[in-house]
Amino acid sequence: MARSSSKFDRWKSREPSSWTFQVFQKHNRELSKMFISHIAAHSYSYKKLGETASWDDSVTDHFSFKDSTHAHSFDNLKSWSKSFENFDNWINLNSVMTMTSNLETYIATIIKLALESDVGVLYGVPQKIDGSSILKHGNSQPFDFREKIISCTKGDWSSRISAYNSTFGFVPEILKTHISDLEKIRNLRNRVGHSFGRDIDKSRNHGQIDVIPIEKLRRDKALWYQSLIYGVAKDIDRHLHVKHVGEYQTVNFYHNLLKRLPDSDHYKKHSVRVATLKKELGRFGAYSAGKNFCSGLIEYYEKL
Repeated sequence: MARSSSKFDRWKSREPSSWTFQVFQKHNRELSKMFISHIAAHSYSYKKLGETASWDDSVTDHFSFKDSTHAHSFDNLKSWSKSFENFDNWINLNSVMTMTSNLETYIATIIKLALESDVGVLYGVPQKIDGSSILKHGNSQPFDFREKIISCTKGDWSSRISAYNSTFGFVPEILKTHISDLEKIRNLRNRVGHSFGRDIDKSRNHGQIDVIPIEKLRRDKALWYQSLIYGVAKDIDRHLHVKHVGEYQTVNFYHNLLKRLPDSDHYKKHSVRVATLKKELGRFGAYSAGKNFCSGLIEYYEKL
């Protein structure tokens, strides 16, 4: 069925993913571009140096420094290379930490969205209590889902998965089969974020004066971790978007749009509201919605 002629179905979204996942993807693409640009620069630097350089060369033979004191940071090109490789490792570590933060933000957001949309899931009756009705007639924040969100995004992954299952009665297979890997990523993220990529307990030992070696993370492993994180977000979205969100985000969009429309006879006309909703969804950047869909959504909302 063509997009323009698709009908509104509250529990079946016309879009392949939630808007929340689309934001996750945009952040992920942004990170990927930065990471790939570094990989290219790293490769190019060594390629060019390999054509003319020797490890005993002075760094000023090959690099210019705006601050002349920076040139004295390295004994020779070998010394520079060691620091550059450490930086490359730091990029690997931080790329995983950043994407993990992106994942946790996504999970917290999609769980809140799913619960707002399908309040009945809290009582074991999914798709029986439409959050759209509460959105229209209830208070601005009728439910506080913070406890549910925290239980699914904090602590070890075993407890997170248990909380997810307790809330929704289902767990995507990727979570169950990769608990160990997700734990490794979580611990890595904590070490990078709280102790400069080093063992947290050892870093807080006040009786030590030497610097603890930073954790090493190969690029192929960093890329694999990133792939896993993306897969987790994708499968969670496939579950919650299909089973509990549906078209709630579009209903919410229309609900907020009504607040901005002038209270005039012109904008109270069904045909005008259909055209306005269609136009505003297009301007917003959502998946294409035709008049048939917009008309059905507005009729649904008015009957709530």
